[in-house]
Amino acid sequence: MRAFPNILIVGTPGTGKSTLCEQISETTGLEWVEIGKIATAEKLFQEYDPTYGCHVLNEEKLLDEIEDQMEDGGKIVDYHGCDFFPKRWFDIVFVLRTNNTILYDRLVHRLD
Repeated sequence: MRAFPNILIVGTPGTGKSTLCEQISETTGLEWVEIGKIATAEKLFQEYDPTYGCHVLNEEKLLDEIEDQMEDGGKIVDYHGCDFFPKRWFDIVFVLRTNNTILYDRLVHRLD
């Protein structure tokens, strides 16, 4: 059994995942695991999708990459979705949502 919980925080871009993860990490001392940064650093992509203008994550490679650290516990994982993560890894999952008007304004602001 883990000594500390694992938390999964998911939501579309702009809902505040990173902000919340950073605050929880600073407050609790839990380690923030940023899936996007790990995928980029370890080149865990299957391909580039020119239609959407983004890389496609190789989920199996990512899971292999982080499996050992997840077993230790004490992690806050930040990602857009949750369907491919093993349920046994997490003690609780939070799905962040934001009003579309607010979300649009946040994402447009990121382009500036």
